[in-house]
Amino acid sequence: KFKQNNLFGVESEPEVVALAVVNMIFRGDGKNNIIEGNCFQKNLKVKTINGNVTAEYTNEPIAAEDKVISKVLMNPPFALKSDDDKEYLFINNALSQMQDGGELFSVLPYSCMVKGGSYLGWREILLEKNTLLSVITFPEDLFYPIGVHTVGVFIKKGKKHPKKQKVYWVRALNDGYLKKKGKKLKNTRAKDDFPKILPILQSYIINQNIHVANIPKFQKACEIDFTDEKLELIPEAYLDDDIITPEQLDEDIEELIREYTAFNIKFEKQLEGIKIDESE
Repeated sequence: KFKQNNLFGVESEPEVVALAVVNMIFRGDGKNNIIEGNCFQKNLKVKTINGNVTAEYTNEPIAAEDKVISKVLMNPPFALKSDDDKEYLFINNALSQMQDGGELFSVLPYSCMVKGGSYLGWREILLEKNTLLSVITFPEDLFYPIGVHTVGVFIKKGKKHPKKQKVYWVRALNDGYLKKKGKKLKNTRAKDDFPKILPILQSYIINQNIHVANIPKFQKACEIDFTDEKLELIPEAYLDDDIITPEQLDEDIEELIREYTAFNIKFEKQLEGIKIDESE
């Protein structure tokens, strides 16, 4: 019943629609309501068929009581030029059709969470109307060979983000894949952070009061700094640095001295060479 009545998707590229449908058939179906079209012109309105709550596409605005979407998974097209549709417009469109309390996940360019201008305005409005649950920094080569650094964002619809509400910040830079011959392939030798964060993330989405171990440069649950004028909503702005031990400090000082000494020796030799040339 769920596969038949409760999965919906809109895609503007016919080839991608065909790939999605075939992929879903291979994975057990659910393709019934995957359509080609413009997501900004397609709304979902609640509908009941044979006692099963489902939805239907409409070009008309939908009333609050007709909103039926409870979960959204998104990978909006990334704006490459200033006149392209901004990524957050797709998120706004999805949130406008969701029930309050619904949960949205989206892949976004890293820059969306740090840029100023309209992006900063969007982040401020987002937190005014919704709750930010988690932000995850993905590996820089996640979409290799396309070089767009991305984050994953989890949002709960319809409730202003409480100032004391913690967010689960994660920096997951390893995904278990290695690059080989122009491709990223799964490799057992590659480090994978996601099995470690997945159970925590699943629990945190349900209950934001669970304990999360503070691991420097990797994960932390803490409040948003609303005094930050840039309102940068990225893990790197909140994760702690490694605590430097006396032993590490001694090693760093020794390394710095070695580099400084090597530089001086090299520089003095270069000066001697210049003097010889001048005398000749």
